[in-house]
Amino acid sequence: MSVCRPIRCLLNPSLPKPPSTPKRTFHASASKAARRRRPHYPSIKAADLKLLNQTAEEKYPKYDTSETTLLSKRYTPAQIAAIKAAESAIDTKDLVTQAQRRSDPWLLPYEDDMSLMDPVTDHAPKLTAKDLPYNHGFREANEVEQTYAISKIATENMAKLYPNGTPEGEMNEQEARRYEEALEIAMTQAALDPRAIYHSKKNEVVNALADPRFSTILPDLPRLENRMAKQTRRIAAQEEEDPRQKRLLQYMDWTKDDVKKIRVKTLVVHGVTNQTRMGKIRSMYYLTIAGNMDGLLGVGEGKSVEPDEGRKQSTMAAIRNMRPIPRYEGRTTYGNLEQKVGATKVQLFSRPPGFGLRTQHLIFEMARAAGLQDLAARTPRSRNKMNVIKATWEALCNQKLPDEIARARGKKLVDVRKVYYGGSIY
Repeated sequence: MSVCRPIRCLLNPSLPKPPSTPKRTFHASASKAARRRRPHYPSIKAADLKLLNQTAEEKYPKYDTSETTLLSKRYTPAQIAAIKAAESAIDTKDLVTQAQRRSDPWLLPYEDDMSLMDPVTDHAPKLTAKDLPYNHGFREANEVEQTYAISKIATENMAKLYPNGTPEGEMNEQEARRYEEALEIAMTQAALDPRAIYHSKKNEVVNALADPRFSTILPDLPRLENRMAKQTRRIAAQEEEDPRQKRLLQYMDWTKDDVKKIRVKTLVVHGVTNQTRMGKIRSMYYLTIAGNMDGLLGVGEGKSVEPDEGRKQSTMAAIRNMRPIPRYEGRTTYGNLEQKVGATKVQLFSRPPGFGLRTQHLIFEMARAAGLQDLAARTPRSRNKMNVIKATWEALCNQKLPDEIARARGKKLVDVRKVYYGGSIY
């Protein structure tokens, strides 16, 4: 098929296009091109525009002189100018036609006309000594003045908590606990009150210090007391307890903090496939090591269709399978070790202090998790990752200690370094 076009198509673009071949439709509704296009916004007639302007002016009026004076008491001139500029940028007619009332739990309890202070969104600015009526009319209180001020302020706070007077006579357990909490709150507020820290002979200065904006801390933000917020806080505060971890803690008689101190690392991850009569079922296999870096080391395996579930299985199995690893002077193995698993052979060699861990990455991670510091290793034959890890773990766990060899031979073993050098390894 030729793609050439005559030159008149380029020089005369006003020529009519050839009619397209009609396509057969297989549904009853009209095609998209034949449908009537609807506008995004409803059209407003000229007669309704006057009513719309009148509604917008009544619902969102401009600031008058009294409101501007009220705003000047709460906000600075720069903030008032910013408020007016922001409101002038929004057309009140758009608020009537397009605005939508919020119904979510974080709905503000008032229309944001900037004339009210809300503790959630508006924080009072901090005041300094320059805002006092007398800049040089106060000083730091001594111990006697501070004790007197704290007792006085605490009495005022208790009077606010118990306007009818403190309860007298015997109190039940609940009332006594409530009274102790109220007393503790009153004493804490009195200790943080600036009137207890500073002293002045002029009552105006002391009364000015009673302003909470002089306090060292602002009041905490109020919490939403609806059902959804309570449920959210409960879920955030309480971790979802895994039944597998719960059984592990009961089995090992540990706490959650002890489990968090364990060093865990997944070294082998690959997919496996199980052929069944229903077809191939693919799952993930994980091989994880765990150790406390102080003589304990474990290896665990896990397999599951869900990746997180298989990783968690291997982690719990590694922690549960931890065994003690004998370490000479807390840094290396007792002599040279050799272990064979399948076609893999692992050779471990003890080394002097300062030698470090000169091994491949798999044995390096296992030695670090077990707390070994000086070690060399070789894998002369197959280097299958799973077999290397298992052979290293068996070699470290099945070490032959010199004391056991000497006791089997009926000999007595003496460590010269411990006897003559006090166990010093450097």
